[in-house]
Amino acid sequence: MMERKDMGKLTELGGVEGIAQRLQCSLENGIQSGTAGKREELYGKNELWRKDPVTFLEFFVEALSDKIIIILGIAACISIIFGMTLPDPHSGNVERSKGWIEGTAILISIMVVTLVGSINNYEKAKKFEEMENEQAVFDVQVMRDGEEVTIKSNEIVVGDILMIEGPGSQLSCDGLFVFGNDLKVDESAMTGEPDVIKKTPERDPFFLSGTQLQDGIGRMLVILVGQTSYQGKMKAAVSEESGETPLQEHLAILADDVGKLGAVGAAVLIAALFIKEGVKISDGKEATATAFLNYIILAITVIVVAIPEGLPLAVTIALAFSMKAMMKDNCMVRVLASCETMGAATAVCSDKTGTLTTNEMTVVQGVVNGEEFVISGYGVNPRTAEVSVFDRSQPQLGVDTDLMIRALSHNSTARQQMIDGRLQWVGNKTEHGLLGFASVMQRDYLAVRNSVAEKEKKQFPFNSTKKRMSTIVRETSGAVLYTKGASEVILEACGRYIDRHGAVVALPGEKKEEFMEMINDMANQGNRTIGVAYEEFSGPLPDEEPESTNLILIGVFGIQDPIRTEVPAAVEKCKIAGINVRMVTGDNINTAIAIAKKCGIYSENGWDKALTGVEFRAMYNDNKAGLMELVPRLRVLARSSPQDKYILVGLLQEIGEVVGVTGDGTNDAPALKLANVGFAMHIGTDIAKGAADMVLLDNNFASVVNAVKWGRAVNDNIKKFLQYQLAINVGGVVLTVIGSLASETSKEPFTPVQLLWLNLIMDTLAALALATELPSDELLFDLPVFKQAPLITNRMKVFVGAHSAAQVAITFMHMFSSFTWLDTVEGDCSGPFTNTSAPEYLGCQLLCKDEGGVFNSDGDCQQGTIHSTIIFNTFIWMQIFNIFNARLLSDTISPLHGLTRSYMLVVVVFIICGFQVFAVEAAASFMQTTSLDWQNWLICVAFGAAEIPFGVLVRLVPAKNEIPQEVLDKWEHENRLRRALGVAPLHMVPEAQPQLSLISHDPSLKNVHVRK
Repeated sequence: MMERKDMGKLTELGGVEGIAQRLQCSLENGIQSGTAGKREELYGKNELWRKDPVTFLEFFVEALSDKIIIILGIAACISIIFGMTLPDPHSGNVERSKGWIEGTAILISIMVVTLVGSINNYEKAKKFEEMENEQAVFDVQVMRDGEEVTIKSNEIVVGDILMIEGPGSQLSCDGLFVFGNDLKVDESAMTGEPDVIKKTPERDPFFLSGTQLQDGIGRMLVILVGQTSYQGKMKAAVSEESGETPLQEHLAILADDVGKLGAVGAAVLIAALFIKEGVKISDGKEATATAFLNYIILAITVIVVAIPEGLPLAVTIALAFSMKAMMKDNCMVRVLASCETMGAATAVCSDKTGTLTTNEMTVVQGVVNGEEFVISGYGVNPRTAEVSVFDRSQPQLGVDTDLMIRALSHNSTARQQMIDGRLQWVGNKTEHGLLGFASVMQRDYLAVRNSVAEKEKKQFPFNSTKKRMSTIVRETSGAVLYTKGASEVILEACGRYIDRHGAVVALPGEKKEEFMEMINDMANQGNRTIGVAYEEFSGPLPDEEPESTNLILIGVFGIQDPIRTEVPAAVEKCKIAGINVRMVTGDNINTAIAIAKKCGIYSENGWDKALTGVEFRAMYNDNKAGLMELVPRLRVLARSSPQDKYILVGLLQEIGEVVGVTGDGTNDAPALKLANVGFAMHIGTDIAKGAADMVLLDNNFASVVNAVKWGRAVNDNIKKFLQYQLAINVGGVVLTVIGSLASETSKEPFTPVQLLWLNLIMDTLAALALATELPSDELLFDLPVFKQAPLITNRMKVFVGAHSAAQVAITFMHMFSSFTWLDTVEGDCSGPFTNTSAPEYLGCQLLCKDEGGVFNSDGDCQQGTIHSTIIFNTFIWMQIFNIFNARLLSDTISPLHGLTRSYMLVVVVFIICGFQVFAVEAAASFMQTTSLDWQNWLICVAFGAAEIPFGVLVRLVPAKNEIPQEVLDKWEHENRLRRALGVAPLHMVPEAQPQLSLISHDPSLKNVHVRK
């Protein structure tokens, strides 16, 4: 019946009343709340089908399915077989007691690496699933036990009477029309029907889940929920796959390129080693299959190490961590890529009401029936001495307010409701203020509203184009149209007004000008101005709102909506961060400018501009070139429509801005979707939230600043890990390839197991350490990362080149000389030996050879077990200490700067240190190491710690990041405009990476610290 919208079937079942009777519910009072649980058991829960989450085992199997891992695993198995059956290439004996160790160690390393990666992926998937579940639930109002109550959307049950109010509500269940005014639904998302459909009990009483209410207010009887609903059936038939973010894709490409270079290095290595082995054979020396297999394993391991698969993992960790943490900062991320994008934001277009202000509306002044009034205690200055001033506790309006009270009560939907044991306002915030004023006047708005039955009313909700809301009420004396909206719009539509004697008189031009003076005075004090009017009406109630040009003005109200205390500081932070804030509001331009000044968005400096929506559209249609010149200066767009906001976002993007937009209404959805990052308010419509990338849970502009900090933190954290990993990749591959070829012992600097351990450190633990640093306000002193900036900056190139070169040099020094001055003697083979033919010398030489080393007459064993352990241990400790250098992207001297924000790094470093001690001292057979004495331990750690002062020297190397020419051109163009207007130019900081058009010209910000 629902899918086909079968009116015949509905009639056969007795219509809505018949179905309600079958469902044992009342169309007036709803269900009995005690039956909700039974109904949920019987008809199902109001939750859509979701794809079963990927299990940990599936993640683990996927990780083991990697081709390189499979090849390495096969080679490890062959190594075990060869080790147990073939002679050792160094000793020449079959070492069954040790032959299985290396292959087994590789297999265990593979298991550890894949296990850790699988745990990370599984935890990430769990976090994202939790967030999706949170986003799928929202508050709704239903009738139960004859009272309107608020429940969660997943608590709706069959038989509920659901309150629906547009525009912007998304229906989460199927239902039938019970009552409504001007209900219009967009069903395009579900049925493909492009036209908005008007719902009536006679023609189309069917409401489908997944559709969106465009207009009107009413009630529906819920008949299908969850997986049995229209949307539920469609959802079950569609599979959803989440894609990668742009940064993940970028890094995946980089990882692929680096991996290819590693493969080339591995190919060169194995070819050279095979040639080297061939030369030995030609010299009459014996070669073994085990040696060739070891070369193959080594080459494969080089590829594993070279492929920086940790890069996408680091992005995943950074994004998952930031998404969870941003929830605590009242910012719920819906689109993963938006976390990255906010780091590059250069412009924010913000709503005023509820975002910059508290959205706590209070009538503080106005004019009713021709009498002006001011309520004391709100800092409002009376316009003239004749203005009535009174306290809220002692209202003193000297005119009849009966008509005003009827207009405010009937032409509104806001109401008070018990929530969490407290009586709270629900509905439109502006109406809260107006109805609150009715209470100040000691009148009961609810009694007035309920004095007329719903069927005797026809309501036309607020329309952003007409900028007003109207209700036609059939009262005892006849039908009356009450309307309220933007004061200028209402005043323009009025031809009459009520004077202080209660008489309806003509409204001549000079009187209109007087009212406009009152409106401007209210607006100049930062108050919203709402006009209220009425008109007597005859005939049947119309389906469409009548065009009225001869309304009778009742009054104008100045409503104070205080600025959030944290907003001025947040706007200042945006300026410092190189982000221009623009206010886009439907308010009067004088109100908008007054509020913008208080927020710090607009100043009388000769540069900032404010336009009305009418002026903006006229320029867009008739003089777009002039508007494009004006857009960089535009700070306030008043009396604007959602279409104006959409156009403004597009124009800003045309001039190269990365734009964030806030919105809460259905009509804001196109602008939210077009913006690089769309912020929907938590109080916004479902459509607005669906179009947005993030939802501000506290509806607060300051949360946008938090999002900027997190966006920059994500980008910075990825770059920190990137430079750290590339330094290890370059150093590790160069050492393995050149070291294996140059070594006199034909022994590689690091065994495959040791390389896999190194891979575990840099791919997983380091990603966890470097990708989770918390943001700070210092990030706001860095200007936005422009879109043209390369992923690897000049300073990062210096870091990678310097640290990898230093690590290679120190490791080669150890390989080729340190055995002569370090204690690398195996067993009791202390030299010097004067007779190289003596049994003692030959025994020591054989012992050293068994360990893969070369013995000399001084008793030194080059690349024996002790020497090889020192080489490996030193290299790992250099990586441990280099983590502290990698977390600094600027020229900051102190390596401990901001370390308190990196608690995870400190924890991970301690874990790595513990693992490294365990690897050397306790897992010798597994890691192919041996226990070291305290002197050798001290030397290894000391060489590692040398990375800290070396890092300071590297940061002192001048490395300016390039500024794209198009950004320089943009800066020059803006400065030419500034000079022509006599405005202070932008301050250029040569070392910065700014979006130069956004550098503040405020002298107090000249010395802002910027990243070099």
